[in-house]
Amino acid sequence: MDLTRNADEYWRAKDDSVDDERLQQLVELVAKSGDVLVVDGGPGMLAERLRDAGHDVRMTDVSAHAVERAQAKGLDATQLDTDDDALPFGDGRFSCVVSDSAIEHRFWPRKAVDECARVLAPEGTFVLLVPNVAHWRHRLQLLFGRFPEVPDGPTDRCHLRMLALPELLVWVRGAGLSVDKVRGFPSLWVKGLYPGIFRAPGVRVLYRLLCWLRPSLFARDLILTCTKIG
Repeated sequence: MDLTRNADEYWRAKDDSVDDERLQQLVELVAKSGDVLVVDGGPGMLAERLRDAGHDVRMTDVSAHAVERAQAKGLDATQLDTDDDALPFGDGRFSCVVSDSAIEHRFWPRKAVDECARVLAPEGTFVLLVPNVAHWRHRLQLLFGRFPEVPDGPTDRCHLRMLALPELLVWVRGAGLSVDKVRGFPSLWVKGLYPGIFRAPGVRVLYRLLCWLRPSLFARDLILTCTKIG
């Protein structure tokens, strides 16, 4: 499989529309100062917000087309396939590294986590967001002998790897990171996971609370904030 070609086709068909609330949550998790690296940042929607918030930002992506769009926004973007190549930065280069909805698209996601940890400075912050395949909807489907593809969900066809919290914890700790917090984000716009009633105002508030209390069960997205052990 040619990941670069596939990613180019994906981003040519997609504009910059994004879940604004989710991106804002990631921006708020980034340390207030220092250099930030966004790995597999697509056309740069998150990187642009981080730059506009005052951060010194670099980014990479596997798609040459996405990198061109990011560069058109004035971002310092590099085309790179992290399955094949190391990140082109020295050890401990960044005070914060962000991986947003990225490693599930890699053949070797644990290698991507290791590389993010390598370029992170001691006591630096790693923010990792991944779709949660252990979402309650998929647990029920497996219980009844089904595991369907859900567009825009954890089992979306463009995801090469399906990830749950226990494995993620092993990977980040093995990379020399301590886990500070695990958060859950519902992504209630994913209609294949949630009936319309979940988007009603009162139900929406209740479900967000459930994602906060039990992210590994209720959240579509898991957000890990980690610190590199000095």
